[in-house]
Amino acid sequence: FTHTHINRHFRMIYKVAALALAFQGAQAFSSLPSGPGGTDHYLAATKDTVRWGYYDLDAPAMATMKSGETITVEVITHHSGHDYAKMIQGDPAVEEIFAWYKGESLETKAVPKPPSSGVHIITGPIRVEGAEPGDVLQVEILELDPRPNPLTGKTYGTNSAKFAGYQFRVGKEDGSEYTRDGGHEAITVFEFVKTESGKMAWGKPIYAYTFPTIEDANGTVRTFDGMPCVVIPHETDIGGDGEAVTYPPGFDGTTVLSDGLGNEGVIHYLDADFNWKAPLRPHLGTLAVMPSNTNAYANNNEPGVEGANTIPPSRFGGNVDDWRIGKGATMYYTVEVEGGMLVAGDTHAAQGDSELAGTAMETSMTAQLRVTLHKQATLPTLVTDLNFPLLETDDSFVVHGFAYSNYLDQLDTPSEIFAEGASVDLALEDCFNKTRSFLIRVFEVTEEESIALMSTGVDFGITQIVDGNWGVHATIPKWIFEAEGEYTPYDYSCTSNPDGRRKLSDENAALRTIAGKRASSKEQVAHNLAARLGRNGKPVRALEDLGKKLVDAKIYAVDKFLSPDRVPPRIKKALEARGTISPVVANMEAKFEAAVDSSRL
Repeated sequence: FTHTHINRHFRMIYKVAALALAFQGAQAFSSLPSGPGGTDHYLAATKDTVRWGYYDLDAPAMATMKSGETITVEVITHHSGHDYAKMIQGDPAVEEIFAWYKGESLETKAVPKPPSSGVHIITGPIRVEGAEPGDVLQVEILELDPRPNPLTGKTYGTNSAKFAGYQFRVGKEDGSEYTRDGGHEAITVFEFVKTESGKMAWGKPIYAYTFPTIEDANGTVRTFDGMPCVVIPHETDIGGDGEAVTYPPGFDGTTVLSDGLGNEGVIHYLDADFNWKAPLRPHLGTLAVMPSNTNAYANNNEPGVEGANTIPPSRFGGNVDDWRIGKGATMYYTVEVEGGMLVAGDTHAAQGDSELAGTAMETSMTAQLRVTLHKQATLPTLVTDLNFPLLETDDSFVVHGFAYSNYLDQLDTPSEIFAEGASVDLALEDCFNKTRSFLIRVFEVTEEESIALMSTGVDFGITQIVDGNWGVHATIPKWIFEAEGEYTPYDYSCTSNPDGRRKLSDENAALRTIAGKRASSKEQVAHNLAARLGRNGKPVRALEDLGKKLVDAKIYAVDKFLSPDRVPPRIKKALEARGTISPVVANMEAKFEAAVDSSRL
């Protein structure tokens, strides 16, 4: 065999294996265990099961699971204090995590926040039996559900245009600078709007304010949104019931000194129409294995530092902030400590590439995960020599690069990452090198091929430019490596002519044909029925409606058993790739014709 034949053979083997895994994953996805939360294990967020802002190498496991088992994990957003009435009040878990009584220090409150720690509340760690350094954890995100307020049943999130955001580097539109002296960081509060079927559809901004100059529960004056433990004391439930808000002990420690604009004792609320909405992309901002070198951060010669700050991402994952890490995604991490010690946090309802403002649409969520252990001695080619958090979706692989791929070892003083890691150039270089190696190792292309492929078929994008260690990602479509003659459905939506790059699949065309036939056939059958049974040859409206309902009933019976919409996405993709979806569509079309014929008089 020539190199070409061997390479093509490898690609076919890989594709078949990937499809088999997707098919098995989809089967398991639809048949989760019936335990708490519908999973094998349940890890609630409490003051004892979370850490605030750091990776704690000495933390005991909060849950233990076996390879292949599932777990439900509660995640509480560190932004809950932006609106107590909507995101804390009435939720016992969030209340106990955020409680900060007057006179308590950050280190002695219910959930301590050590010096130099980050902002995120992370749940865990979760120990995976048998996991050892060098193994790989495969983490599938099966579900990601919003956490509604128990008192109202509504769900909210906030976005803070923080001092860490890119806008602070560029300045305001009028040429003036953003400063950290209060009144410059706009915080927007969103309500999640539901469809008629109860699904979350988008985030609707309901009000916004600028972070005031405050005094916290320990008497420290704060002029910018850098301490998430703080509860902002709004006088009324703005955008809610409008009633006055009462702050009980543990939440009454914040005093507003000024709005940052010269007005004492008040918060500045923005005058805006908010005639826009944000599409929801629920995802886990933070998902990580425990870094073995977390204590390198703790040895910054600063007393009380407990472990690595949760803000900068690195080879172990962490605060990657890629909106693609949502339901249906699979992450791969190389284990660094015994048990893997997985943690989750920083859930987002929406975010764009770059997370430009410094935060996303921050909200509390509950995740369902399946964790599979791959032992080092038998690692699949896909994850051999894996030195970065790898994302797999139904149709792509996503490589994550950072300004410093392993900053905890690369920097003499790891906390300097916030200055040293602010570089898109370094992040792109790291992502380029990782993507090239990934293509050569996994798909057995030459180095020259990998360069041509990256330039013509791989999308590089800015993941985030706000987390200290800036990130760039590369999205590699799986269909690039399909064997010749096999075409996954592809709709090139950037042009009005889909033939410009790849034809729409026959399945899509058939479904459009069926939809058209449904509409015209319903009208025809309804008219015939009404005319034949009408008075003096004139149609009767009631009979016309009856005719439409008759056809609808027939179509519903067909759809219930044959509609591709009822096929789970992963199984559907496997069937499409094997060419078995077309007969289903063809059979559906034939059954539809029969349904219409049997309805005609």
